[in-house]
Amino acid sequence: MYQIYYAKSPDMDGFQETNQSHLLKTSHLAQQFGAEIHRAEEARLCGLLHDFGKYSQRFQDVLKGTASGVDHAVGGAAFLYGLSRNKAAFRTAVEVIYGHHDGLVSFTQLKSDLQNSLAGPVTCRSGKEAALSGKAEFTQAMQAFARDFPDFTLPLLLDVSPEGPVETMLHTRLLFSCLVDADYSASAGILERDAHLLCPEFLLERLEVYRQQIQAESKSDPELNRLRTQVYDRCGTAGEENPPGIFNLTAPTGTGKTLALLHFALRHCIRYHKRRIILVLPFLTLTEQSESVYQNIIPEILSDHSQSKLDEAGRELAARWDAPFIITTSVKFFESLFARRPTDCRKLHSIADSVILFDEAQSLPSHLIHATLQAVQTLCKDYGCSMVFSTATQPAFEVLPKLNWHPAEILPDHPQLYQRLRRTEVTWRLDAPVPLSIIAEEMSQQESVCAVVNLRRHARSLYELLKLLCEENSVFYLTTDLCPAHRTRTISIIKKRLQDKLPCHVVATQCIEAGVDLDFAVMYRALAPLEAVIQAAGRCNRNGLLPQPGQVVIFEPEDSGKLYPGDWYSKGAAVLKNMLANGPVDIHDPGHISEYYTRLFRHLEDDPALIKWLKAKDYVQVEDAYRLIDKQGIQVIVPYAGEEELYREISSQLRSDGVTAELMRQAAPITVATFDEAMLKLHGEPLFFPRRRQSVEASGYYLLLTGHESCYTSDMGLQFQETKPEDYML
Repeated sequence: MYQIYYAKSPDMDGFQETNQSHLLKTSHLAQQFGAEIHRAEEARLCGLLHDFGKYSQRFQDVLKGTASGVDHAVGGAAFLYGLSRNKAAFRTAVEVIYGHHDGLVSFTQLKSDLQNSLAGPVTCRSGKEAALSGKAEFTQAMQAFARDFPDFTLPLLLDVSPEGPVETMLHTRLLFSCLVDADYSASAGILERDAHLLCPEFLLERLEVYRQQIQAESKSDPELNRLRTQVYDRCGTAGEENPPGIFNLTAPTGTGKTLALLHFALRHCIRYHKRRIILVLPFLTLTEQSESVYQNIIPEILSDHSQSKLDEAGRELAARWDAPFIITTSVKFFESLFARRPTDCRKLHSIADSVILFDEAQSLPSHLIHATLQAVQTLCKDYGCSMVFSTATQPAFEVLPKLNWHPAEILPDHPQLYQRLRRTEVTWRLDAPVPLSIIAEEMSQQESVCAVVNLRRHARSLYELLKLLCEENSVFYLTTDLCPAHRTRTISIIKKRLQDKLPCHVVATQCIEAGVDLDFAVMYRALAPLEAVIQAAGRCNRNGLLPQPGQVVIFEPEDSGKLYPGDWYSKGAAVLKNMLANGPVDIHDPGHISEYYTRLFRHLEDDPALIKWLKAKDYVQVEDAYRLIDKQGIQVIVPYAGEEELYREISSQLRSDGVTAELMRQAAPITVATFDEAMLKLHGEPLFFPRRRQSVEASGYYLLLTGHESCYTSDMGLQFQETKPEDYML
């Protein structure tokens, strides 16, 4: 009687799945997913061998509860390594099998584990004992596997990895995604996927109906509406006529790019049979705004970001991106392309054959640009994607050294569009630094005015000055000192006052420059990179309803300290200032925007650490080095007056259960980031991961201590009055 090898412990009904059954299910699903990336046979091989290590007594003892600390993944990787005689074509599959539980490790780093496991007992990189060790145990496992799969043969040919570290590692991650998704799905009993199919013809009809409705209700300038129609129509035509690839959509702020992008995507999906549309946005405010528009057209939207409120079924769809239309963030999308963990990579194969819409393309961080664009090129060249980079300030990525970047422009005559949409006049007041008291005095004389500054301490000072000069209920403060729920409420009040033509004086940081649809008559902007200046100007006379152009004033605040929140931001402002020293800069001229980026990007290189680890093909270090947001501060859950009940519920659960991902999602509307760690230790209660972990870890989250709730104010949000505020942005 042969021994039966099991894959899982018995379930609640006493059923225990055999390893043969689990491997069959996983290989079947992996083959399906692999077909999506044109690597069906390689994915099937990974599915069939990933749990080869479970053909061992050590792992069976784990299932019985008589053993622990056993690594079964190394067994399948070592088996394939030996069977393929270390042929280069099989190394990707070896990496994928080895990493299917703990994450990807490069072949160079894991090779010793493979060799040692084949030779005898070994402790793996994971710190666990290998499930299979030595020739005798592998021989016994091979015999058991052969009984379960008598027709198994090693494929003769597998795809060779592409050249270049970014391309090679992404090639591995896509295959890894197929195995991980298949393994998770098979373990959960999900053997067939529901038909979450994109129906672009149906959605195109709904888009047309919705667009006609908003056109009928529009109060914008008729000429602006005509130009929006032109942009919309041209995007649809381009989506149908242009073959898949990389595209730019360069158009001024306020030209209706939200609907125009969808028009392009739907027509492109119809013509070229794309499977899904993925909208990638840099800011959570943009995800909220876009979802509020698109939900009028698209019945099924999967929103996958840090503040998504998903039920169990929704979380499963988000884990594998099995949805026809997805809204996500830059962090979630791009960091997944450089990740190593199974949960982060599981969805990657679903990106294949998608239309990806990346709005506000200028938001890509400078230290990651080369690697990011190389990954995008790989998705489009090897995996059937089309990607649109949409913005009013299109970065001149083509001037970057060592990058062959030639996207197709959807609106090749966009310079004429900029000239026809001149809605503002810019005054450059840069002869001498200007005290904030003068800016406040000038703003107090206006009825509809906003000032955008670079640092929160400047925003606080200007706000306090304005309160002394204006009616209290006409002055508003918008920074990330306010929690998201508070900002949303404040923006709603500002919009209502502007619509009712009531006095409105707003002080803000960069958080107002994207995803916030406000329209002021006058805009003051502290000197900043050109893209930030243009974004701020886009909130002035946005709808073209003023009889004269809106007034935009660029000034340099008088301050003996630093003026900018970071080195790259400072460099962008310096480039703009140098351009101005040589002559006028027209923010409505794409030629000047291109010149700015050419100067800014000249000699630009990615982060040296990222370059180093990419060359070494070190998945662990690459994941750590590729971070779109370097410093997120400490997260503080605050008692915002509009969400008292949510604060009470969250704080109670946190104290009793500790920090969980679900609780943090629920708490996101009342969470503020701060860099003032010293003062937080006096006013905040630190929160920890649950104690069921092996060791208690600080979570990076705090609650304001009882009696210190006044640190969160009704107008300026989180304020620690006892200390000088930090010089940070947003």
